[in-house]
Amino acid sequence: MSQFANPALFGALYLTPEWPLTGYYPLYPGGLSQVIPDDGVLVGPLRLHPFVGAAQMYTDNVFRTNTSRKGDFVTTLGPGIQAQLPFGGFHSFLIDYRTNIQYYQRTSSNDVQDQTASGRFKFDFPGGLKLDLQGEHKLGHDPRGSAVDNQAVEVNKWATNSFTGQAEYVGAQSSVRLNAQTMRWNMLNNNQGIFRDVLINNVGMTFSGNATGKTSVLANVGVIQSIYDQNKNLDSDMYQINGGATWNPSELISGQILVGYQHLKYTRAQVIQPGPVLSQFTREKDSYGNFFFMGNLNWKPTSLLTISLQPYRTIQQIVVFGSLFYVTTGVNLGASHTLTDSTTLTLNLGVEQDKFTGASSTTTGFDRTDLIKNVAVGVKYRAVKWLGLGFQYIFEDRSSTQDQFKYHANTFMVSAQMVF
Repeated sequence: MSQFANPALFGALYLTPEWPLTGYYPLYPGGLSQVIPDDGVLVGPLRLHPFVGAAQMYTDNVFRTNTSRKGDFVTTLGPGIQAQLPFGGFHSFLIDYRTNIQYYQRTSSNDVQDQTASGRFKFDFPGGLKLDLQGEHKLGHDPRGSAVDNQAVEVNKWATNSFTGQAEYVGAQSSVRLNAQTMRWNMLNNNQGIFRDVLINNVGMTFSGNATGKTSVLANVGVIQSIYDQNKNLDSDMYQINGGATWNPSELISGQILVGYQHLKYTRAQVIQPGPVLSQFTREKDSYGNFFFMGNLNWKPTSLLTISLQPYRTIQQIVVFGSLFYVTTGVNLGASHTLTDSTTLTLNLGVEQDKFTGASSTTTGFDRTDLIKNVAVGVKYRAVKWLGLGFQYIFEDRSSTQDQFKYHANTFMVSAQMVF
């Protein structure tokens, strides 16, 4: 799945609820830690936010397969803590640790103990310069039903270590932001490391300038470098250039869109790699192009109702056996309606197409195209300031040109979370 996909679908695939007070567990590595805004517990200058969540779920297709469907009950625990330490006036240091521990009643091979630990420095200098520096260690897994799930008995598990830097200068009429990241992926089981262990370096720059009082224009350039440990035929650089705009015509409507082009260039001459796994990764071209777009439109028709629309199209360089990469195109529609001061109804609708480019015309992944549709409805209730309750139902359906990847599933989630 794309990192832009419907978060409710991620929650269903990972069997992770939308925690009532802190949202979804961070599934993708490398994102900047989100600051918990509540008061927390003060220990001198240190602000602590201990939290814990518990959820009980049921899904009628635990392996996300087309045949031999099996239901299962899943217990999820999500303890964590965040510590915020201000210093030097407007600067701060943030430590965030959270987990996603899942126990399956009937299929223990799906049990996981995901963990995310990060440390982040936030600098806010006079004159408009902001700087973020973060290091992160993450243990995660490929969820059942995702493009990289190889349907082994045990889920694919991995570890990442990353360092992210972001510098932004905001002036009176324009701004510039520089992003840089290096991330190391290591697969831990199912013989996935042979073709998926990789070092990814990413750098990008975004320029923004005010066009009118309500509109800004954007320009973005960047490159992502992938260096594989063993699968050297896939070493590549992906260049991206795009432009767009942000607009905020009123307090009720805001949006952003980026449109551009991605150019994927393999950096090494193709060689015959040893079998039986690496020999499957050959290529018929040295470069590929793709039309890219990403948008976000927010509309607040009433004081109680918020609607968001997110279209996207991008290359996903995550390696799937038999494929070089896949292009994902989709759109999400989300809505939240406040019933009372403590109760909110949520709705998410999503459609995504994943079109795979095979390693060669003889590989099984060459003609694979998946279409994923999902609906999620839920309710969140904040009983008191530190206690939240939630219920969510998600329906997923994936059609595919290859029968083994078709499936549909229903998932029910009940959760509770305490945050101090």
